[in-house]
Order: sequence, then structure tokens, then C-alpha cells
Amino acid sequence: MNDKYNSILEKILDRYNTYMNKETLERLVDVEKRLHYGKGELITAENKGCLLLSGILRGFYLDADGNDVTHMFVLEGSAYGLNFLTTDKPHVCSFEALEACVVVELNWAVIIDQIQNNSGLMMAYIHMLEEALKRKILRETSLVTKTATERYLDLKKEYPQIEKRVNQAHIASYLGISPVSLSRIRRVIREEN
Repeated sequence: MNDKYNSILEKILDRYNTYMNKETLERLVDVEKRLHYGKGELITAENKGCLLLSGILRGFYLDADGNDVTHMFVLEGSAYGLNFLTTDKPHVCSFEALEACVVVELNWAVIIDQIQNNSGLMMAYIHMLEEALKRKILRETSLVTKTATERYLDLKKEYPQIEKRVNQAHIASYLGISPVSLSRIRRVIREEN
């Protein structure tokens, strides 16, 4: 595996070093099953879970009116799944590659076994769930308590390079505003600086 991908795995180990070691991570990540997706390609449901090594994905769903709504962005070093870990229920959103992406499959059977038998990995899983829940709560709260400008500034803080990598329509959708409103917000911020 090349140095770029190794550095992603090293960052993951640094983040969860109190919970797992390199050998555990290597059992969970199937480095031989690298998948490549081109920009704009939809991620198929055959992959239960993957680790993004390069590129950026967006999670999206269609609302009741058939509108495409961006739910999340997935950056390098993050895991994403098309199915939930503990049930066979499919995830409610689909994924699209916003750049050329390289992912490795997560070894689901090993993950489930290790979570049940390895307290360190169980703690890492709980930590990831807590992080995801925190992001979800903060996002939902911001949608009802913050202005569109505040949400935009928060997004830029969380994902500093997002505007260079993601279509403005996807950013607007994520913020819950129209592309025209996003353009207006960006113009006002530029004029104030």
C-alpha cells in the first residue's frame, strides 16, 4: 500500500491508539479489497462498510418531494457504511463520490467478532458512535437555532477545504438553503472582510 494510504491508517491509529493497535486495524481493514470510484459515481449497496482512503463522498437522500438533500460529507480517514452494523437494515442515505475516491472494505465479520470479544475495540466503536451522535445533534440543533450564515461559517470551520472540493449546490443543500442564498452569504462575507 502506498505512503498516502499508510498515513491515513496511521492517523486512525493515532486517534484510537488507546483502543486498538496496528494488528487489530489490519484485521479490520481489508487492504486487498481497494475499490476505486470516479467523480460522480454512486457507491453501490454491495459494500456494507468501507474506509475512505482518498477523495470525498457525500451522503444524500431524496426527500418526499424527490429533492436531493445532502446529509453528510465523508473525508479521508473516515468510515462509512451502507448498512448498519448490528442489523441488516440498509442505511437511509446513498453515497456519491465527489472526487475520484479510493476505499478499502471493512471486514464486517471480523469487526462484529472483535467488538464482541475485544473491550478496546468495543470502546473505539462506542467512541465513534458518540462522535457521530454528537455531530448529528449539533447539526440538527444548528438547523433550528442558527442563521444560514452561522451554519455556513461552522461548515467552513469543520471542513476548511470544502469549497475547493465540493459543488456549491451540495454545500447549499447540506446547509438547508438554496444555491442563490449561499452565493449571497458568501458575497456578504467577502465584502465584510
